[in-house]
Amino acid sequence: MENVKIYVDFREKDSGVPLILLKLGVKVIYQNLTVGDYILPNDYAIERKNVEDFVSSMISGRLFNQAYRLVETYQNPIFLVEGNLQETLETFPKPRSIWGALTSLSIRYGVHIFFTANPNQTAELIKILANQAQEIKPIEPVLRERRKIKSLADHQLYVVSSFPGVGLKLADKMLRRFRSVRKIFQASKRELMLIEGLGKSKIEKICELLDSPYKPQPKKGYQKILDET
Repeated sequence: MENVKIYVDFREKDSGVPLILLKLGVKVIYQNLTVGDYILPNDYAIERKNVEDFVSSMISGRLFNQAYRLVETYQNPIFLVEGNLQETLETFPKPRSIWGALTSLSIRYGVHIFFTANPNQTAELIKILANQAQEIKPIEPVLRERRKIKSLADHQLYVVSSFPGVGLKLADKMLRRFRSVRKIFQASKRELMLIEGLGKSKIEKICELLDSPYKPQPKKGYQKILDET
């Protein structure tokens, strides 16, 4: 039986996980991936995040945009969170929001979630996932690009679904009610509350995004965000 093949994003090299996978006998092929960090057989795709990145992505709203892109592109999406989650829960001011984010990823987006303590465990888990995926259905990894925006309606949905906590279905509801992206931008909190599924917490985050003055991040942090998107 040939060694299992995995496509790995170039930006994962520094994590040390790809090197460990090579030592475990996995055939690693580096690619510039537009969606996901590890592409496994049978259309499984993994987005790997350390705990700190998971929390910062949750706060900024990037987490659910990345989840949407993963679900939209691959049949079997996986989020792999690496690090000491318990320590983060004990020090984070609102630990319930972390559980809420994990619940949303699982229930609303249909993403499988796994936890590991370090790069060694991450590599071991990825190898097991790849082997089992290949056994279930021996299909080699297939690289997929995110669905291209082909129409004005697609573009409108993309813009609105990028709001914190707003996915494609909720964006569709908002556009059907307000009829244009500009009217959504100008809507009051009371008007937004009329949208089923758009709760107070989401509305607060949307308003914060729209109303907060832009404060450029330091170059290093800004570059990190660019690399992840």
